[in-house]
Amino acid sequence: MSTKNVYLFKVVIRDTQTNTEMPVNSFKGLFQEIFDREARNHALKLTYDDAEPMMLDILDNTDEYLFAKLSRKRPNNSMQKRNYNTYQIDDVLGPDEVANKGVEWFTYCILGYSHGILSIVNSKGAPSAGALARVFSLYNHRYSLESEAIPNRNLVEELIHGRAPEINKVQVDIAQPDAQILQELFGFNDREVLEAVGQNMSSIVFEIKPEFRGALSTDTNVITRLIDALRRNRNQYHSVVLSGKTNAGERQRRYDLYEEYFKYPISVSEYRQENHRKVERERDDILRDYRQSMMGVYDDYKDIILVVSNR
Repeated sequence: MSTKNVYLFKVVIRDTQTNTEMPVNSFKGLFQEIFDREARNHALKLTYDDAEPMMLDILDNTDEYLFAKLSRKRPNNSMQKRNYNTYQIDDVLGPDEVANKGVEWFTYCILGYSHGILSIVNSKGAPSAGALARVFSLYNHRYSLESEAIPNRNLVEELIHGRAPEINKVQVDIAQPDAQILQELFGFNDREVLEAVGQNMSSIVFEIKPEFRGALSTDTNVITRLIDALRRNRNQYHSVVLSGKTNAGERQRRYDLYEEYFKYPISVSEYRQENHRKVERERDDILRDYRQSMMGVYDDYKDIILVVSNR
């Protein structure tokens, strides 16, 4: 199971001649004009440099959204191919292939045409959200694209000032806890055990939860004071994640108190079991899971995201 974070961005497209912001309902047409003119095999090159090209692969381009992959070429000399029966290694690409072919890091992104919010999965080596700006800087200089990360603090403030805020759970990760904390949590005084455990432990995570279907607090004053106290003592914690909602009847959401920008973890399995063996899943199945998970994050948080983004 692969766990990665989805980050959300507000996309702004400007007319470079007038410096005016284009309406969101024009996004689909602006992208479509470039895709119709420049794309080949449902792909668009995002760099002039052939040594380390970046690409955009158009997976779905509907009236509602653009679902795509952003990829960057990986140096051939940083990889090797191995036969696991003989252990023999070879180059991934031969010398005659390197000039025109490549192996790539890639990630997934979704741009909603009705709201202009971009979702992107973080992936080491793959392009970031800023790569989408190259669609216009390379192919239509009349416009420029900017992606603004959604500030996490704004989402937490929306929780505090919601119509009927509610905290359902607090998860605290304490980095390098000392023996006294372990002693209090375990409730015994075996120093040898505590010291042995403490030497090999990097952090401890605990949860504060209410009774079944209950809430820790629905008092705005208590919720505000709790969040303020956790923020003041952030040097004592590795992370603090709240679970709650801004109004009765809403779905419960996660609020990472110390993240500068909003993110949400998703898990996608890249393997399946077949005859008690672990085998790679089909690419289309993995792609479908990423799309559904990313859309799910936006759907769960869209009310707050649109408010903090002024959309």
